[in-house]
Amino acid sequence: MATTNSRILSIDVECVATSHTHDGRAPCSVAIVDEQCQIIYTSLINPTEKVVSDLYPFTGLRMKDLQQAPTLDEVLKEIHPLFDATTTIVGQSPKNDIEWLKLQKDVHYAQIIDLSDWFKTVNARYGSISCFSLAHEASTLLGIDLNAGNGHLATQDAKASMQLYLKYKDNESGKETARRLLLNTRPGMSPAKACNYNYEGVCLAGYFPQKCSCNRPSFSDN
Repeated sequence: MATTNSRILSIDVECVATSHTHDGRAPCSVAIVDEQCQIIYTSLINPTEKVVSDLYPFTGLRMKDLQQAPTLDEVLKEIHPLFDATTTIVGQSPKNDIEWLKLQKDVHYAQIIDLSDWFKTVNARYGSISCFSLAHEASTLLGIDLNAGNGHLATQDAKASMQLYLKYKDNESGKETARRLLLNTRPGMSPAKACNYNYEGVCLAGYFPQKCSCNRPSFSDN
């Protein structure tokens, strides 16, 4: 749990595709939300790498939307002063977001709260561990449909992450109830599934090896 004096920030980064593999991505938008659920920073990002797809069903962005946006390096100069060595970062599997934003342990943050770890649970039916998407968590536990529009907005995802943190941070019994509810509630159609895990030739099956078309290691193996 976050210490009393640490700043708590949720982060979300959305990406375009820089290759046809499920691990070829570059940031195209970012949002940072504070513990009052206020957006303290948001920006589009103009990738410097060659882009093979804007991944519109996921980003809600076209490449023309990014043409006048700052580069990632320019964005990082504005973002890094918002963090310090006492910051707690909240997010849904935020490892990649932290890497893209070049946030360093003991420089930009003290600890990470991964919401996917909070809500994962044993699935007795299949004898496995079930992990849930942020969209499923937000829909089931907050009544928020993150898939309602065209693409995932970084601002909406970051705010949903903070809302989940605030609702369950001091509520262990509530977490257990939430796990059962998530397990017993059928997830809505994800954008990846709606595209049959491939969009404009780009593999979208990073967490679904059975549908992977690029033969790259599954994220679920990490």
